[in-house]
Amino acid sequence: MSSKTDAPGAGPADWSVGWWGIGALTAVALVARVISLNNGLWVDEIYSLVESFRPPLLQVVTTFPGDTQHPLYALLANGAEKLLGDARWVIRLPAMLFGAATVPALFYFGRRVTSQREAFLAALLLAVSYHHVWFSQNARGYSMLAFWTVTTSLLFWDALLRPRTRAAVGYAVLAALGAYTHLTMVFVVVSHSIVGGAWAVTRPQDRQRWIRWCLLAFGLSALLTVALYGPVLGQLLDFFLHRPSRLQGISSPGWALAEAVRVLKTGLGAAPGLVAGAVVAALGTASYWRTNRWALALFVVPGVVTILGALAVRGTMYPRFFFSLIGFALLIGVRGAAVLALAIARRVHAPERYATLAGRWVTGVVGLMIVLSATSLAYNYRWPKQDFIGAADWIATNVPPGDAIVTAGVTVFPYREYVPRPWPEIPEGGESLIDEMRATRRVWVVYVFPRYLEISHPYLTRLIREECGREVRFRGSLGGGDIVVCPLSATGSGATAATQPVGSA
Repeated sequence: MSSKTDAPGAGPADWSVGWWGIGALTAVALVARVISLNNGLWVDEIYSLVESFRPPLLQVVTTFPGDTQHPLYALLANGAEKLLGDARWVIRLPAMLFGAATVPALFYFGRRVTSQREAFLAALLLAVSYHHVWFSQNARGYSMLAFWTVTTSLLFWDALLRPRTRAAVGYAVLAALGAYTHLTMVFVVVSHSIVGGAWAVTRPQDRQRWIRWCLLAFGLSALLTVALYGPVLGQLLDFFLHRPSRLQGISSPGWALAEAVRVLKTGLGAAPGLVAGAVVAALGTASYWRTNRWALALFVVPGVVTILGALAVRGTMYPRFFFSLIGFALLIGVRGAAVLALAIARRVHAPERYATLAGRWVTGVVGLMIVLSATSLAYNYRWPKQDFIGAADWIATNVPPGDAIVTAGVTVFPYREYVPRPWPEIPEGGESLIDEMRATRRVWVVYVFPRYLEISHPYLTRLIREECGREVRFRGSLGGGDIVVCPLSATGSGATAATQPVGSA
């Protein structure tokens, strides 16, 4: 482990990792992300496909429909769709490639702040990480954002030791591309400026050279970002300044924390894995605090800035805002596992054997973490992200032609634009419409995300709670994203009684 507390630099080379090792890492990452790449899309991917990937290129670069827009990803997916068609794997191709590329990038960054052994193991853990694979198969910009976060952090770390003009320009380009992918990249750049300011305070002898580097890197990245967003700058400012989020009371920090815990349990293997993860994270954080506080600052400050920035800008919080920091979390986790493994080795082996076998203990413990993480991928491969198509097919086979099928809330757009069905939608405040339909025929409601539906359709939500005890549920790997088909009881004398299906599809 690195023992440097006051200056950055490469970690000790306790392993020799050549090109074959980097190639193996990348191959594992690619294979893990190709499997089931064609699984069903979830609603945000569907929005992006319809609004950003299919329209003409000029429309994509001159329209900002909202914070669901990831401009750079939209451009790449738009091009892929035009060349290869709009198959699910095609529009996910940029996410898959950038996700795989993040694995070797994390190794190159990691060996600057810790040993090559830990850097390699952290990168291998990322290659089979349930969460990183999930986002690498998501036609959105999050896996790209993780790549930009790691690569800009690598350039920033090198600049702490040797601030060069060419590296500053490279940093600015990567940071601007990251911000054009997703605006939360701005929080990463701000965190770098904070760490850089603290570094300047502690290094008076290099202060002027370092400040010049920061002015060039951060100033140029800001100019490039504004230039990239230039065609939609007015729309972007209007969205963030004059269109407050309706989900401030729902997507709160408390909900985000609870959702993050739920998602982590999926990837770590239920509650015991979550507890073990918390222990190794605490050990790793303490170790970096003792040995390399500048690296720890680079890991932690972006998370703090993201929390403050997200609350200040939109007042909402989602766990995916922190996904770009997953590589840093794994470096901390691997360090914690190494600390734990070394402590166990000291108790098991005599001092004369400890020096020889300690490294094997570290590799073994982290190897166990890698195996456990890889096994959780089966859940991701088994289910689509959301099964809109499966629900529609089931309805076509099982619901009689005379019955009514309605959508509400989030299900409206997919069944109107992606899996076109002539199903009427229940608008907000549409109590009279649902009652009129129930008076003459049996009504089936297709819905998702009940926590959102309760805000937009409280009356319909109450009906669902009271009358849909035996719905059909179509599972997906997206948390809380199961598609539900629910029959409502008929109320009119001329209506047939609802047949309530059993189980889940």
